[in-house]
Amino acid sequence: MDTATYISFVMYAITGGWSPGPNNVLLLASAGQFGAKPLRPLILGIWSGLITVMLLCGFGCSTLGTMLPGIVPYAKYVGAAYILYLAYLTVRRQPPAEGAENADVGEKPLTYRDGFLLQFLNIKVLMLGVAAFSGFILPLGSYSTFTVLLFAITMAGGAGSGNIIWTFAGHALMPFCRRHWTAFNTIMGLMLLWCASKILFM
Repeated sequence: MDTATYISFVMYAITGGWSPGPNNVLLLASAGQFGAKPLRPLILGIWSGLITVMLLCGFGCSTLGTMLPGIVPYAKYVGAAYILYLAYLTVRRQPPAEGAENADVGEKPLTYRDGFLLQFLNIKVLMLGVAAFSGFILPLGSYSTFTVLLFAITMAGGAGSGNIIWTFAGHALMPFCRRHWTAFNTIMGLMLLWCASKILFM
């Protein structure tokens, strides 16, 4: 892959990674409640899941490209249902106790496992990976294991940088979120609902 093509690929990864999506909206909402630090397991789970999904896209792209048209009609409903469940949890969250640094027992951030599994239920991630590999890597004609690893790391890096930005945005908004708890969680729930609708009608 020449330098110009790789730069275009990086811009694609960043554009996709920084845009609103289930991961970013979930991190924004969670950081608004808990702050950034308690979300480290969730973020690591998201990143691990992204790397895994992108490696699957890279090493099995021809198979995925054949299977994807048959998978999407079913997988997108599962993914959208899970995101709707996350929206429900977001809207119904109770505010933390007055003066508490984090929420009370019973209100905890999502875990590493939640972040990891979400990537396999988010058909948008899979489709972005297949589209990127088909557009930037397959035209090379032949590619090595290093190329696939570079692809996976670049895609996950673009998404990961977006995750960090949205997490710290939520952290910065935490005082505002706690003053306007119901309104903030309702907006976050609606944004997750929008993400689910985008998956259903993509």
